[in-house]
Amino acid sequence: MDFFDVVHARYSHKEHFLPDAVPLADLEKIAHAGLAAPNGANRQLVRLVILPDRAAIDPAAAIINHGGFNTAPAAIAILTTDDSPAEHISFEKEDYSAALENMLLAATAMGYAALWLDYPWIDAQNQRCVKEALGIPENYRLWATMPIGKPDGPGSRRQKMPPEARIFYRQYGAKG
Repeated sequence: MDFFDVVHARYSHKEHFLPDAVPLADLEKIAHAGLAAPNGANRQLVRLVILPDRAAIDPAAAIINHGGFNTAPAAIAILTTDDSPAEHISFEKEDYSAALENMLLAATAMGYAALWLDYPWIDAQNQRCVKEALGIPENYRLWATMPIGKPDGPGSRRQKMPPEARIFYRQYGAKG
């Protein structure tokens, strides 16, 4: 699939997945795409936990109720830690975001549906519970999980505004 076709085909799959396993080699390829993303000051803060099957996902899925996460045959957890001195700028959010977007695009290019699932892990109790369930060290933050699989149906897609409403030339509001 052409890169631009992949970009436009990617969507957030929030519905159920088919139970078909995702081969570990595919999950590793997706993870490697995430680690190839740019990162601030080459600090390489992102760590990934591949959850290759329901047995690995279920302890985290038990903490929340989300249809896609509760039916995905595989997932990847995205973590960072930043133990740099206080005078250094932290790039955790930017780094995890770039890695996750690369993985979403890679999954789409490989024929999978996926989701950037972060809202459940904002809650401190959920964060604590899932870190314990997945053996994530205390000094790491779980930013998101990415359920991956073949969709059980077409999946809903939100309407995007037309580019003409969001692209301007020379100054805000000016058309080309």
